Amino acid sequence: MKNYLLLFCAFLFFACNNSGQQTGDAGKKDTASKALQPDKQTTAFKVLSFDKNEHFFEDSIKGTVVEGFSWRDAESEHRVLFTTVPVKMNKNGRQSGAVYAYCFIQSGGAWQKEWEVKDRIDDCEVDATCEFLPNSFTVTDNDNNGLGEVCFLYKLSCKGDVSPDEKKLIMYEGANKYAIRGSTILEYNGSKEGGDKKIDASFTKAAKPLLDFANSQWDKFGITKY
Repeated sequence: MKNYLLLFCAFLFFACNNSGQQTGDAGKKDTASKALQPDKQTTAFKVLSFDKNEHFFEDSIKGTVVEGFSWRDAESEHRVLFTTVPVKMNKNGRQSGAVYAYCFIQSGGAWQKEWEVKDRIDDCEVDATCEFLPNSFTVTDNDNNGLGEVCFLYKLSCKGDVSPDEKKLIMYEGANKYAIRGSTILEYNGSKEGGDKKIDASFTKAAKPLLDFANSQWDKFGITKY
């Protein structure tokens, strides 16, 4: 009888031990399964198709559209338009011109102006320049935070000689504005003139990738060789 009791106790011991081991293994399998699941990190930023000839926001802008972008980001859908009023001479023989940038955001089913940049030369008695630097328009998400960054450069001057123009880089991320100001570069006969550069204090509050990109764009545009 004692032998039967011993066998029965031994059976119960091994059965309970095996059940605990199976439970532990199941827990390990569940943990491993969770660890193998990929991170669901997606970016909300996406550039959309845009046709500058569709005459967006005609009642809200000045000048002729020369470029534009449309994109969707973590905030909403946006459209930015770059327009110019070409330099012209008035009846007094003086020259004037202007550049504009307008950004609109979709809010509550309607479009609202988010920000506006305008710069101009007025009543220049010699030769006026006021124009965007070609191909300098970009919309990016350099810091991968889901918010689009608009960046562009332009130059302006009123002068009667061959010398550098004033040069500006403007960048917006949402409603935050950043700028670099200085001058274009003239290269001739192995010499160089101009190239002044001052980074606005606003960039100290920007993510490093934004300033890196702005510096790269600054160095890329605004060089004239003779």
